[in-house]
Amino acid sequence: MTEQQAKPTENNAMPKTNDGADLVAEVRDFIGTRKLLNLASLTPEGLPHASTAPFLAADGNFYLFISDLSEHAANLKANCKASVIFNADEAETKQAFARLRVTFNVDAGLIGREVPLWQTRLEQMREKFGPVIDHLKNLEDFHLFELKPSGGRYVKGFGQAYALEGLEKQVALHLKDGHREKGSDTPLKNAG
Repeated sequence: MTEQQAKPTENNAMPKTNDGADLVAEVRDFIGTRKLLNLASLTPEGLPHASTAPFLAADGNFYLFISDLSEHAANLKANCKASVIFNADEAETKQAFARLRVTFNVDAGLIGREVPLWQTRLEQMREKFGPVIDHLKNLEDFHLFELKPSGGRYVKGFGQAYALEGLEKQVALHLKDGHREKGSDTPLKNAG
């Protein structure tokens, strides 16, 4: 990217990188290896709540089939704003500070049992998680939530952080200017 291309545009947005499609494909492939996501939701009192849940990724969204008995289900019903993170396995991470991870802000909504998409997603969940879904889908307290991702981050390591515009948009922005040594105006090179 030339110096001219790297300057912010009139609306202060940085131009997008040429490798956005490859990075988004990389993100999708990584998420495809995960069975669980970590979820940050807000309680009705506005307090943060961290949890984990099995998920399905399909058509650019994430799907959770969770019980009303879980705190995160009540939270998502009360406040549709949440955040998710997908982490690389700790055992496969050489440097904890540079752990591969993907985060997204999401908007959550319920998919009713009467909607054809409910049956489609439950069939896909059965393929992913097995016959336990046959049992859970007969429990009235379980609900299907659709999480629609918006802005996110993909961190591959030191100096390798990218802003994302959702899971399906072929756009990624390399976040180059961030780490600096104390008293220096020069960004650090890749440290990992």
